[in-house]
Amino acid sequence: MAITVEEEKKPVNWMFIVGLAGIIAVIFAFAYYVLFRKPQLLETVTSQAGEFSKISQLSFQPEEVLNAPTFRLLRQYSVPIGAFIPGKSNPFQP
Repeated sequence: MAITVEEEKKPVNWMFIVGLAGIIAVIFAFAYYVLFRKPQLLETVTSQAGEFSKISQLSFQPEEVLNAPTFRLLRQYSVPIGAFIPGKSNPFQP
């Protein structure tokens, strides 16, 4: 007489599968809407991002920053840390 032992099969979580399929469908619908139905939305966002090239044309004068009255109001709230040498000078001393 043979005894067969079978492991229990885990039930399939259908709610997770349906939810994941729904999230993927929403992502594809959003991509389709932005890329094909309303491409002017994408053009608006990318044209505003192109305005950052103006930053590279700015000049920086450190003297103006250091001489500014608001810079002189800044204070240092920390104490400078001195040089710390860990350990003993002679490792054989008690």
